[in-house]
Amino acid sequence: MEEALHYFQQANNFERLFQQFRKKYSSYGRVGGSISIQTFPPEDQQAIALFLSEDVEDLRHRGTVTLLRFERRLQQSRFEGIMLPQLLEAYFDVPLQTNHEVRFLAEQQKRRKWSRLRSAYPELIYWFNHLERKTPDTLIVHRTSDLPRFEQLCEQLERLDQSLPFEYERIPLYAQRITGDPHALDRDTELGKLFIHLLHVKDGRSGAPLMDSENLNELYLRFHLLRDDVLNFVTCTNLLADTDGVQHEMWEGAATRRSVLNVPIRELLKVDRIYGEKRTVWIVENSGVFSELLDFLPDMQLVCTHGQFKLAAYRLLDHLVASGHHLRYAGDLDPEGLQMAARLKLRYGDRLTYWCLDESAYLHSKSGVLLSNERLAKLNSIQDGVLEGVVEHMRAEKRAGYQEALLARMIDEYQMVQLNFDDKN
Repeated sequence: MEEALHYFQQANNFERLFQQFRKKYSSYGRVGGSISIQTFPPEDQQAIALFLSEDVEDLRHRGTVTLLRFERRLQQSRFEGIMLPQLLEAYFDVPLQTNHEVRFLAEQQKRRKWSRLRSAYPELIYWFNHLERKTPDTLIVHRTSDLPRFEQLCEQLERLDQSLPFEYERIPLYAQRITGDPHALDRDTELGKLFIHLLHVKDGRSGAPLMDSENLNELYLRFHLLRDDVLNFVTCTNLLADTDGVQHEMWEGAATRRSVLNVPIRELLKVDRIYGEKRTVWIVENSGVFSELLDFLPDMQLVCTHGQFKLAAYRLLDHLVASGHHLRYAGDLDPEGLQMAARLKLRYGDRLTYWCLDESAYLHSKSGVLLSNERLAKLNSIQDGVLEGVVEHMRAEKRAGYQEALLARMIDEYQMVQLNFDDKN
């Protein structure tokens, strides 16, 4: 073997060939297959041909060397008795392993690791049980589990899990209290991503956690955690609120004065009931339309969500529905606006009706703004039969419609509903 190693290592002309031999053996689990030598340097091809007792031009023409041919040549040389796997192990000074053996050993190591984690962090067993199912949502966790510091992350997760607040607490302060780092749970950190998945599983949700602000805020709130309780706000007017059965002075004063309230999550968490004098509450997402409507209808029970729905908007609307109110929603007639309307309808069902979101409203509000194919593709996600006609018109017209063009219609519909329903009741 010493002579063989001296022969094959002296000029490194067999390094590339033996590297490929080792890969082939790992793949096949035996001596078999062939290796292309067409891209090898000429001096390597010359050395291989010399060992195989072949003409180098014939070897180049054939372009391959089989593992069996090389092993047979070993037995015909002065290295007789040395098999190719033995030579490769000595050459690289490591045992040969088949891919199957590598996978088996890796799987054994993983099983031992997860068993050790279960013993070390028993409070996380519900999470480990979920990870064991290897559903698609667990892929990111399993990738992170290969990191050397994963056990340290599990230690932090167990402390976080066992220290969830009973009263509302802002996430940076909670992170500081448990980990010593206010940014430890930022959603772009390893710990932050794992913590979101942990809460997702703890809440009994299926599928992958939704990482947009709207859904994250709702998930955190389930565990009394707040991301932003001041800038996350909703605007409303002519509504009242109670705390422990007592009418809240701020809401009462605003309703009496017909004033507009910008209500952040911080204040919404202080009340346990929100309601109005009339059954229907009207909702827009555009602040300009909100103000214009109030200029004409100062007594209107009106809510403004300011574009994409925030947690504050959902919190307010949830309270209104719980108080027995019916919601009427108006938004822009473009793909994003229809998606938002469909989301609200999915959440509140028959407790919500669309307001000026029909085909006639679309044709009346249609602007000169052309919709790109990318924006039109968003219409495919809308599975709402009521909006189906608007969706088809929008696909055909390829233009956006906006609320500002519908103010007169919106006021007429409001007055008709108030006359036919609220006054009657």
